[in-house]
Amino acid sequence: MFAKRLLLSVWVFALVWVWAAPPPFPENALGVGYAYPGKGWLQAAAVLPGGWNGLEAGGAFFVASNGERVDAGLDAELLVFPGLAVGSAFGEAGAFLRLDAVKDGRGLGVGGAFGLSAGLEYADPLPFAVFGRAGLGYLRGFRLAWGLGLRAYPAEAWAVDLGVDDRLGWYFAVSYLW
Repeated sequence: MFAKRLLLSVWVFALVWVWAAPPPFPENALGVGYAYPGKGWLQAAAVLPGGWNGLEAGGAFFVASNGERVDAGLDAELLVFPGLAVGSAFGEAGAFLRLDAVKDGRGLGVGGAFGLSAGLEYADPLPFAVFGRAGLGYLRGFRLAWGLGLRAYPAEAWAVDLGVDDRLGWYFAVSYLW
């Protein structure tokens, strides 16, 4: 009985995967930046190759260091409502899961966070997006996982990020998109 259910589940998952359409606007990125107080920052982001029944998935990786401490994080995001029209803006809402690691004088710390995320994109006069997230996390103790940011697109294939979150503090980054 279990084998039949497993086979049926795999078959249904395979059909959903085959029918899945890729996200309409994939945004892969590689960038560098600075986080205050005193952390250099390297980031990379990718949209996963599947969007299941209107859902859109993506992920991002970052590494930040000030020489004595190294922070790293891996974000996965599932947009349950991509492409919502809100007046003249386009919005999105979903959930995020983040895996965190830190290496400092106290040793290695590993944790994670999950919660809700949302964003709005505007096209005029300069294309930009506002985004936020809120949730719960654990890294050497429980805490709130949050973030607020602004991304502007000053030129084709370039983005500038400015924001604040629970992991990096205040940050600024320039990214190349493809």
